[in-house]
Amino acid sequence: MDRKLHVHFMGIGGSGMAPIAVIAKKSGFDVTGCDCNETSYYSEALSDSGIDIKIGHNCEHLEGVDILAVTPAVFDINPNHPELVEARKRNILMTWQEFMGKYLQKDKFLVAVAGTHGKSTTTVLMGLALEAGGFDPIVEAGTIYKPWGGGFRLAESKYFICEADEFNCNFLNYSPSLIIINNIEMDHPEFFKDFTEFKEAFVKFIRNLKHSGTLVVNAESEGVKEVLFELKNWLEEKNIKVIGYYLNHKFDFPFNAEYRGQINSFTEDGVGFDVDGPNFKESFKLGLLGTHNVSNSLGVLCAAAHLGVNLETLKVVFQKYKGIGRRTELVDEVNGIKVYDDYGHHPTAIAAVLDTFRTTYPGKKIYAIVEPHQISRLKLFPKEFIAALNKADEAIVTKTYVGREINKNLEPVDINSFISKMEAGKATYIEDYNEVAEAISLKARQGDIIVVFGAGNSYKFTKLIIERLKTLYN
Repeated sequence: MDRKLHVHFMGIGGSGMAPIAVIAKKSGFDVTGCDCNETSYYSEALSDSGIDIKIGHNCEHLEGVDILAVTPAVFDINPNHPELVEARKRNILMTWQEFMGKYLQKDKFLVAVAGTHGKSTTTVLMGLALEAGGFDPIVEAGTIYKPWGGGFRLAESKYFICEADEFNCNFLNYSPSLIIINNIEMDHPEFFKDFTEFKEAFVKFIRNLKHSGTLVVNAESEGVKEVLFELKNWLEEKNIKVIGYYLNHKFDFPFNAEYRGQINSFTEDGVGFDVDGPNFKESFKLGLLGTHNVSNSLGVLCAAAHLGVNLETLKVVFQKYKGIGRRTELVDEVNGIKVYDDYGHHPTAIAAVLDTFRTTYPGKKIYAIVEPHQISRLKLFPKEFIAALNKADEAIVTKTYVGREINKNLEPVDINSFISKMEAGKATYIEDYNEVAEAISLKARQGDIIVVFGAGNSYKFTKLIIERLKTLYN
């Protein structure tokens, strides 16, 4: 940069924008921000970085600003907001993903982690792997990793690892040297009209790979298979190295290398598994719960080993990794009742987490508290949501979090009618947060598991439940 550019983040409390604001400040930008909410899940990380944050939105915030970086959701929620209108007039408006791709990732060796599920968990683990391997990477992830103090790792390095989100085709702003794709399954029906369009976004994203780059993929994902075969000739022409990983049954493709994992143990402190690689067979222990996280870790293993991190280093990293905020996070235990918070809002993710608890805590009663995330997703996957929730012993479903669909005038889903299709007596609809906390606190007993699902305000349920349990038992 010839001079210190001033970038203002509108909606700075968001999960993706908060870490980028901190990285931008560290990278030499003059950073300010604003948000409608005084506090968010990411407030502490922002305040610790000394970023000036204003409450509310106002055109006056743009005085002396060179770039207004916004979340794409604002174009749906309030497209004619005065701050946006003024920024457009001045030609300083861009999404935070555009800003990251254009400025923060410039001249970097970019590792981009994509897929419908598991991006944040995988991104942070990849960051830890390269950190342990001596690469000193910059990392951006839409979460909180407590040892880093946020969803970011600050460094002065040519290596940059980021979470690559498909919504709004945000990941098309990036030009990676290495891509990890955990899975490809339909999501974001508020943006993509169908699965064909969804897959095409991934095709375009992979085409952003730099010449002779590396593509690491889950070789069990049907969506990945369809995308790879569409790109088969292009991958050969561009000399892209394609590495596949799998646990059970892979699809046939001319991979440059293959890694197979085989799970051998489930315990309360993680999962043990063996890996057959191109030239090795080794045993690993992952400090996370769940088969899905073993699959995610295989992607990291492939990518990190390809870049030169040795297997013994990776073994240590995997075993120490206890996860990130809001991803099967054990928030507290009160009177022997474990309370978990989970960002899961897609039925596949919810089902995977509930399966994890069934495997890890056999015989324990499992309660699911679910805040559905957006009307269109609930309408797209009704049978899948019902099947997922039936994996719990009991479920409480609350009001749907509308989010960026607020101005789309969608007909709400009748939740009572929805849960009536579940197994008899398994689910209840309760709208009020305090009533949810009261109801579950009175039901739960020592040894039970409560897991709260959602990507909106559901983390507030977790806090209320814990407070209520402590009132009852302490």
